[in-house]
Amino acid sequence: MMPETNNKSADEPIGTATDIDHADRLLRRLVWDVSAIGFSILRMAELLGRRAGLTGSQWLLIKAVDFLADRDGVPVGEVAALLNMKGSFVSAQIRPLEQRGLLIRTQSAEDRRVILLSLTGSARQTLARVEDEMCRIEEIARGTLVDHHVGELSDSVNTMRRRMDRATARVARID
Repeated sequence: MMPETNNKSADEPIGTATDIDHADRLLRRLVWDVSAIGFSILRMAELLGRRAGLTGSQWLLIKAVDFLADRDGVPVGEVAALLNMKGSFVSAQIRPLEQRGLLIRTQSAEDRRVILLSLTGSARQTLARVEDEMCRIEEIARGTLVDHHVGELSDSVNTMRRRMDRATARVARID
């Protein structure tokens, strides 16, 4: 195994503009890689949704409810937060899904202001039709990563997501 080399001269101190440029470049690469992953996920959602007669956004919404929901359902706000969408957009997507018999909207027994979403049997059948394909997609995405590495990667990406949310809020204030 070759020792790791570094392109800096021995006289160059750590923390120089070269180090910062390299760190900035790595961060930009990470942002582009995560963006590319996001676009791939959106494309898959469009393709899988189309098979069920849904838009990509509707497919993601159903998958998010499936992921988050307990037996009583999941608050609309949690679905919106997971998908990083405005609650009003999620609400607009809910109506056609309700009309098609895929989602049920109920009021929380604990807080009448909270609307809970849950999947219908029809939605579960829709998801079951592509379950084998979803498992293959997840196997491809996982590759050789073991659970421990998937957990670490997920934690790091989640941290990055929160930071990007703060950065987005800052850009919104500048605008």
